[in-house]
Amino acid sequence: MKFKHTIISQSTAIGNAGIGIIRISGKNSYNITKIILNKKKIKNRYAYFCKFKNNKKKIIDHIILIFYKKPKSYTGEDTLEIQCHGGQKIIEYIINQILKLKIKNLRISKPGEFTKRAFLNNKIDLIQAESINNLINANSENDINSSILSLEGHLTKKIKKNINIINNINIKILKYINFKEQNITKKKYKKLYNKLKKIFYNINKILKKIKKNEIIKEGIKIIVIGKPNTGKSSLTNYLTKKNNSIITNIKGTTRDLIKEYIYINNICIEIIDTTGIRKTKNKIEKIGIKKTIKEIKKSKIIIYIINYKEKYNKILKIFKKIKIKIKKHQKLIIIRNKIDLIKNKKNIKEKINIINISIKKKKGLKVLLKKIKKNIKKINNNENKFYTNKRHLLLIKKTFKNIKYIINKIKNKKNTIIDLNIINKKLYNSEKNLNNIIGKKITTKNKIINKIFKNFCIGK
Repeated sequence: MKFKHTIISQSTAIGNAGIGIIRISGKNSYNITKIILNKKKIKNRYAYFCKFKNNKKKIIDHIILIFYKKPKSYTGEDTLEIQCHGGQKIIEYIINQILKLKIKNLRISKPGEFTKRAFLNNKIDLIQAESINNLINANSENDINSSILSLEGHLTKKIKKNINIINNINIKILKYINFKEQNITKKKYKKLYNKLKKIFYNINKILKKIKKNEIIKEGIKIIVIGKPNTGKSSLTNYLTKKNNSIITNIKGTTRDLIKEYIYINNICIEIIDTTGIRKTKNKIEKIGIKKTIKEIKKSKIIIYIINYKEKYNKILKIFKKIKIKIKKHQKLIIIRNKIDLIKNKKNIKEKINIINISIKKKKGLKVLLKKIKKNIKKINNNENKFYTNKRHLLLIKKTFKNIKYIINKIKNKKNTIIDLNIINKKLYNSEKNLNNIIGKKITTKNKIINKIFKNFCIGK
């Protein structure tokens, strides 16, 4: 695309550093390079060392200049990168001096404008653009790995594959409509049904992965539950290495949920200390127990603490009482605390796997941590986990709904005429949704595009 303005901005973070990078992109980038270097011809992708002078011919800094000729640049247009010393005042001074040059339509860039131009010039798709921003703002190794996979095009390939299948099916449907073959044969219906089932399976697989990604991105919830005075707060304090949970011998000390965030294996973990589950007349405690039950349903790992006197078969009775069922995707870890108070440990007979610990004496805690890490690894499952966001999830959900509607329509009306125009419309909308994920056929004025790039930093 041709853009009227040549844009300039600082690409490195604001503040003092060893090196500062200034990026210039647009049709006048070459002219700026010639003025700074005082040369008629500039080599492409060649590093020039020179002295940057102000409008009074006074030396400001020693810089390195690299010119990238279009289309082989980040934005797909002529681009200039200036490497200078990283003092914030030096960078600002150089930018101001370049803006004072007699260069037509030169201005400071808007947030994300360099990447937006890269997208509009087909250098990257919208998923890749979003993953670049996620890579910049990554908080963990997990974020970095998923961003790189999307940047490499893993999700794009899956989306494009399904766009092509939907497009090919819709071409055939349009042929049937145009040639008025409304009464298509059973064989053709069967072929159509099988192809749609394949898309349904593919989209469902992507949908599940995106949902899982969103859960992990928000953080894996670990909830610590049990009766009062079993050591829930002590365990929470141990895991978070903080003393935010109050510890006393008085039953019902924790009246509300206490939430803390930590990182285990570079994954954000939300640890929730809860109200002791028991029969109580206290209104505040009752509210706390209701909140606990809600959080149990949302949590991925449930740590149930029993004390040294409690038997394992009572756990199941307690779950029945509070109407909680442990689902397949949830991991239950049962631990017995205060084993230092048990005189004869040979009497402990267990039919289920219980981890015996003493928080006070710091016994068995390494075994517990190992178990928690193992479960986190199972939940996370890093393999081929690409970057996704809520925008992708919404559009995939819409696509899934459309395909499911068509499949059910064909399945329920085996021997009757199906309106092919409805199928055509649903497939067209599905293709449109998938194209919106990668940003295909989207214009510069699109509100979604502007919203996405507003979240970028100015120099990217």
